[in-house]
Amino acid sequence: LLVLVVLGGVLWVAAPSRADSDGFAVAWGPGQMGQLGDGNAWQTVPVAVDTSGVLAGKTVTAVSAGAVHSCAVADGKAYCWGSGEYGQLGNGTTSNSSVPVAVDTSGVLAGKTVTAVSAGGSHSCAVADGSAYCWGSGEFGQLGNDTTNSSSVPVAVDTSGVLAGKTVTAVSAGGAVHSCAVADGKAYCWGSGYKGVLG
Repeated sequence: LLVLVVLGGVLWVAAPSRADSDGFAVAWGPGQMGQLGDGNAWQTVPVAVDTSGVLAGKTVTAVSAGAVHSCAVADGKAYCWGSGEYGQLGNGTTSNSSVPVAVDTSGVLAGKTVTAVSAGGSHSCAVADGSAYCWGSGEFGQLGNDTTNSSSVPVAVDTSGVLAGKTVTAVSAGGAVHSCAVADGKAYCWGSGYKGVLG
């Protein structure tokens, strides 16, 4: 078992790779909102995230643990599980899910390849084809689309300002009130500037 990365929110998640190179995700910790992805409420040892549904036959290459939900990238698509109260699972609902669900690809992510994902407190963000996309709570502008509206499906982060012409390579759905992206080697943040978190 080769662990690629360990990330933690309230929940700890790891993305290991088996000897046969089939990536999968494991999780442990509190799972009261389904964020373990295996249907259990608590695990003190790592358990495999359910792969009998939308992740069947797919290779997980990245994971992110938010406060009460988790997300992963598998075969160029984003998947989330756990609390969906604010639409942070990205599947068009505000329902919780104790197993992974596919993030909607019928809108702004249609035909795009997701390479990174980040689960925050009540929202999520992803990188696809060099651009940033977010979904979930937008109360503080953390979706980056020049509104304070929430969205249960991905929306494109505004690229008419400082991100114009730049290639996004990483995102972070920080806490519950802001987001950041790395583009062309520089950091850009949006959402609430409480206590100077936007830098």
